[in-house]
Amino acid sequence: MATSATGNRNRAPGSTLVELLVGIAIASVMLGAATLAFPRSDARRADQAVARAQALVELACERAELGGRDIGIVVERRRIAFASLQDGAWQPIVDSPQEALRPRTLDEAVTLALRVDAPLPLPSQPETSVQVACMASGELTPFTLGLSGPARQRRSLRGDAGGVRQVRGDAR
Repeated sequence: MATSATGNRNRAPGSTLVELLVGIAIASVMLGAATLAFPRSDARRADQAVARAQALVELACERAELGGRDIGIVVERRRIAFASLQDGAWQPIVDSPQEALRPRTLDEAVTLALRVDAPLPLPSQPETSVQVACMASGELTPFTLGLSGPARQRRSLRGDAGGVRQVRGDAR
C-alpha cells in the first residue's frame, strides 16, 4: 500500500465518525454559550423575576424569626424594599451592597401588584408605607404579589401561614 510523506496511508476523502462527533460537540458548546450570552426568553425572565421576589420575601421572614425583629416589606410598581421595626417605628433597611435586604428593582419589563388579604396590625408611617410584614413570631401578612412580565407573562407569589410559594397564571 502506498503511504504519504508523513507515513500515513492514503484514504478515501471524507470524515471519520470521530471527526463528525468532535464537530457536533464543538457546535453544541457554541450553541450553549450563545444561548447564555443572548437575552433571555420572556417566560424565563418572568420566572426569574418571581423567583427573585420569592427569595427576598423568604429571606426577610427568615431574618425576622432568627433576629427577633419584625421585617416589613414595601412593594412599589417595579421595586421591593424592606424596613425593620425598631422602637415601634419602621426604619428603612439601608441601600448597601453588603445588605441582602437592600431595596431591589426587578427586571425593567416586570411590574408588581400587591393584594393584602388580611392585614396584620402594623404601625403606619407614610415615609415607609410597609404593606406586608414578616413577624418575629413567624406570622406573615397574607398576600398575593402579582408579577406581570414581558409579553404579558403573569406569575404570582402567595404568602400566608404556610410560607411563600409561586402560583402560575393571573394573580387576581
